[in-house]
Amino acid sequence: MDTTPFPEPEAPDLERYWLYSKFEIDALITRLCDDRVPMTTYWAGDGEFAVTQIMKVDALRNELHFDLPSQPQQQSRLLEAAELVCVAFVENVKLQFTVGVPRRSSSAGYPTFLTALPDRVLRLQRREYYRVRTPESVSASCLVPYSGDRAQYESLRVLDVSVGGLAMLAYPRHFDPSVVNIIDRCYLDLPGVGTVTVRLRVAHLETASDGQSRRCGCEFIDLSPQARMMLQRYVHRIDVEQRNGRSYKVA
Repeated sequence: MDTTPFPEPEAPDLERYWLYSKFEIDALITRLCDDRVPMTTYWAGDGEFAVTQIMKVDALRNELHFDLPSQPQQQSRLLEAAELVCVAFVENVKLQFTVGVPRRSSSAGYPTFLTALPDRVLRLQRREYYRVRTPESVSASCLVPYSGDRAQYESLRVLDVSVGGLAMLAYPRHFDPSVVNIIDRCYLDLPGVGTVTVRLRVAHLETASDGQSRRCGCEFIDLSPQARMMLQRYVHRIDVEQRNGRSYKVA
């Protein structure tokens, strides 16, 4: 995915990349603040912008403090805006959000402008599907059918997952996958998020060093919007926890 430093327009095909969870939004905004990530703030329709950063996050008061641009003309134009569109990049991930009317303020003695926290954040990867390794302590699992009548299932550990597919650790005792196999009615358990029904296509197989187990890479077929949303939430929550150096906790 080719991402630009300019705001992404509203488009139906981008809806799957918007995050609405307050937990996820607060975590992303806090990271932008803690890492002092530079961001480009746009206002008006003619592309006016200033480079700023988040100085303080007050989730209880639903407030964000941004560094105020040093140029008086930019300050004036920014503070007159009805809304601001903020764009930042963190490790090849594009983050974009819109905030309402800014107000002049201060934080720790520095001039800032104040807005409410955004209601949603756009999170775009330069590669379309961002993959995370699932934690062993609270690993995702997938129930896959192995009998002809689809009445018997085997639970396989999910090694990594993205919105595009997953990798599982398979043993040829019951479930014996082969490349190009399509597996219907699999139940993917995402700790802290829920269980989704998915259809899988086996894309590749790799025998592990023990000579017994196999890594089974699969892609999702005809993923429903609800399943996609739950996968996005799970992937992002693991990503946030791992980046913060904390173990994943079930909500």
